[in-house]
Amino acid sequence: MQSIYQFFRLIRFANILVIVLTMSIFYAFLSNFQFTRQYLTLNSDGELIAYTPTLFSKLGFGDANFVLLILSVILIAASGNIINDYFDIKADRINKPNRLIIDRFIKRRWAIILNWTFNGIGFLISIYLSWTLDNWWIMLVSFASINLLYFYSAIYKRKFLTGNVIVAFLTSIVPFYVFIFAAFSDFPASSPFGNQDDIFIWETLILITTYSAFAFLVNLIREIVKDMSDVKGDLRLGSKTIPIRFGYKRTKTMLALLYLFALVPIVLFIMNGSSIGPLSPQTAMGSKIFSVLLVAVIISMIISYIFLISNNRRRNYVNASNALKFALLFGVISALFYA
Repeated sequence: MQSIYQFFRLIRFANILVIVLTMSIFYAFLSNFQFTRQYLTLNSDGELIAYTPTLFSKLGFGDANFVLLILSVILIAASGNIINDYFDIKADRINKPNRLIIDRFIKRRWAIILNWTFNGIGFLISIYLSWTLDNWWIMLVSFASINLLYFYSAIYKRKFLTGNVIVAFLTSIVPFYVFIFAAFSDFPASSPFGNQDDIFIWETLILITTYSAFAFLVNLIREIVKDMSDVKGDLRLGSKTIPIRFGYKRTKTMLALLYLFALVPIVLFIMNGSSIGPLSPQTAMGSKIFSVLLVAVIISMIISYIFLISNNRRRNYVNASNALKFALLFGVISALFYA
């Protein structure tokens, strides 16, 4: 039982669940665009009627291909977390010795075996989906993600800014991956994405880009904050992270600007009626919930910043990072009420 618990800690099970939630919500957003604006079906009398799917179907769990896509992403993400801990053993012995997993609960060779196995299965699933749906972007994104996750852990994590940008980028493309699946695959007419056209692609692309940009910025902030909490171990590895190169004071100044870049557009967005391009929340209740969630994003980021500037204790940086997780979570959930 202890080994199973440590395995779930190793793959960052909570983060995996957030990935699944993100993919499902953006599937719901994209399928809702289709159902409410384009997708009609015939009843037994041959009359056109709107089709209203169940929540289970809207989230994509009734779509076998999408479930396989989620499984592929889960395996590749879990593999990335495993290899990250594998290369971080020396630093983790200093930064968080009580939370060390590899060498303490799981042997190194098993970590490598799990890494290769998960990557292999995840990539094979992406090949199958690419072949079945005639959408080779799925395989290309999968292949690029596997390599970026490995080289991030092995090399770029300890490089100035590069590692931060890679992780922020990989997190931000999750909504885009769902968009690629929905927009460019060859679906049957019965699928919620069976009638996609240029309207579907261009109008939804605006919103997906907005969410991905926000996810990139917040994750970039979070990665820099995490580097501030791991300075002692990173120094031992010879890392050249932003806080090591510039120090805590200058790094906090830089982060203050990034917090502003993330918060100001959200505030202006709320003030201007919460609409992106031609799209906006479809019901009054949906609009209210959407606005409340955006306010929750703002509050979470303010709390994070308060922890950041409190003092230079590692616990405060961890709390600042956790508050940013909630900001991302509220932001993701808001998409469910948008369209």
